[in-house]
Amino acid sequence: MPEDFKYDVFLSHSSKDKAVVRPVAERMRSDGLKVWFDEWVLEPGDSIPAKIEEGLERSRALVFCMSANAFRSDWAQLESHTFRFRDPLNKERRLIPLRLDDEPIKGFLAQFLYINWLSTDREQEYRKLLEACQPPARPSSRRPEPPPRPANR
Repeated sequence: MPEDFKYDVFLSHSSKDKAVVRPVAERMRSDGLKVWFDEWVLEPGDSIPAKIEEGLERSRALVFCMSANAFRSDWAQLESHTFRFRDPLNKERRLIPLRLDDEPIKGFLAQFLYINWLSTDREQEYRKLLEACQPPARPSSRRPEPPPRPANR
């Protein structure tokens, strides 16, 4: 259920990409999204797998930061596969690949349209990312306005 989501977005990334991913996380948070970002959530003594599982379970979207580092990272692979199988059709929960480098995209990730962080127009790509991560608009309880009547001639 959408109301069960504590986070709008879970940022899955390799720790080696932290310098690229942190500014994305900060900007998303400043734009009003509830972001699960490991260094904001994990505290000393936490069970990392349990916190990741909880974050995935309570996130509406998973932004999988694709890079050579991520493709070699067991954690990032685990997160993306776990999330993928929770909603195989990518409807209630969205998997949004964010391409950080030019490493070839392999496996099931190749089927998804990705956000290209290598683009020269990063602002446009960020807008796409933000829109993809926004919670769905809630239907208004107001009745829709009737269309204007044509003027009599």
